[in-house]
Amino acid sequence: LPVAAILLLRGLMISAVSVYLPTFLTEEGASLILAGSSLSVYQAAGTLGALLGGSLSDRLGRRQVLALSLLLTPLGMLAFLATGGAWRILSLLVVGAGSLACLPVLMSVVQEASPENRALANGLYQALNFVGTAVLSLGVGFLGDLLGLRMAFTISTFIALLAVPLVLLLPLGARSREPVRP
Repeated sequence: LPVAAILLLRGLMISAVSVYLPTFLTEEGASLILAGSSLSVYQAAGTLGALLGGSLSDRLGRRQVLALSLLLTPLGMLAFLATGGAWRILSLLVVGAGSLACLPVLMSVVQEASPENRALANGLYQALNFVGTAVLSLGVGFLGDLLGLRMAFTISTFIALLAVPLVLLLPLGARSREPVRP
């Protein structure tokens, strides 16, 4: 349940950025090339975050990496909404890296909590993440139509912050309790 809650609480903001970022930026006056490039920057940073998230959680611990990711991502998003220019690109790098860094870590938590049924647990995790993000993107679109995309991004960012304390409720397997020392 804590994993599901974390996925859904952060999912609204992730949907906002990954689906509506170019539209948001063009509404704010950016060119189509800059808006599309910004999505590429976000996705590239996300790829790096996903690659580093799992490795860091093996060394530092699952909860530490998850808490850092779940905190830095909304803070980066608030910086993105409050700034412009180069600062906006830098904050988008933080949002991208943080938003995807937690996915392999959550997958590890799910698999460690269900050692006898890892395939089933992983399937449920993947399904919830995929379907939840798809449905939440409709919610962001609804909020964007109702209140404007800036307000939808802001609301989704504050909702994502609610996931941070849920890290303490996560089940921890043997590898999650102690960081691995090199």
